[in-house]
Amino acid sequence: MMLVAGAVTVRMARQFDSFPIPLVSSTTHPGDISIRPAGVGWTVARTLQRLGEHVTLATFVGDDLLGRMTESELRRHGLAGPTTVTCASQPRSLVLYDRHGTRCGASDLRGTPRLAYPVDTFARAVAEGCTAAVLTNIAYTRPLIPVAVERRVPIITDLHLVDDPESRHNHDWMCHAHVVACSHERLPMSPVDWVRELWDRYGTEVVLVGRGPDGAVLGIRSRRSLWHVEAVSPRGVRFMAGAGDTLLAVFTLGYFALGDPGSALRRAVLAAGWKVGGSPDEEPGIDAHALDELRLSAGLPSITRIG
Repeated sequence: MMLVAGAVTVRMARQFDSFPIPLVSSTTHPGDISIRPAGVGWTVARTLQRLGEHVTLATFVGDDLLGRMTESELRRHGLAGPTTVTCASQPRSLVLYDRHGTRCGASDLRGTPRLAYPVDTFARAVAEGCTAAVLTNIAYTRPLIPVAVERRVPIITDLHLVDDPESRHNHDWMCHAHVVACSHERLPMSPVDWVRELWDRYGTEVVLVGRGPDGAVLGIRSRRSLWHVEAVSPRGVRFMAGAGDTLLAVFTLGYFALGDPGSALRRAVLAAGWKVGGSPDEEPGIDAHALDELRLSAGLPSITRIG
């Protein structure tokens, strides 16, 4: 069993021809507006589920209309239960994207970053045969870190658009996570130097840097090895939101199941590359059968040692 702690948002998405978007007072586009659950917690949890993993999701659900919609979806997929905690208002997000896959996103997490997730609830969940805990870097998971550390449950986290190895917000996750992932977009140094910085500063065992169309970089501290996996996009590029979360989820499952980080990342890059070719209405991630079929038909992306 894997535990995921993170936000579920209700996401609205709409495609436009190109940016900048022209000002038009009113238009009608049947089928062009998507409204569905999203967010890191949801995407990682559902991706792991679709790959066959048993998942417990620790999250907040709003006591409002969007919260009721969210709870219904959580129940439909077996993700609602004792680790679902009520809050005042459901987080929501908006993504605008064009026909080339370029996107502009905005999140409104309401008051959830200021909430305190009940530590006892989390402690009971990780005590029940938990293989690993994906603790997203929303503030309410910070008090949960010592619980996972005390129980020797490996922590996986994604820092997203981190820009400082001394980030005050991300410090606790960086100090304790076994796997630290992030995007290359705002790094203050090259991905390779970033990996080495986390090795030396925090002793991070596994560092993963998503580089979008340039694939991903992986660093394994115990072997002092650095690897690059080429990007692939078997269906082209249409909608990129959630690709990083897909990458993290598929890598996490493969890493803990196979014990081979290189193979895990190749599968993860393939899954994320397939995902960006879909529509915002598709389910998160990719199911196990489809991933196996994709691996056989397209092959795994190439991996090269770079350090």
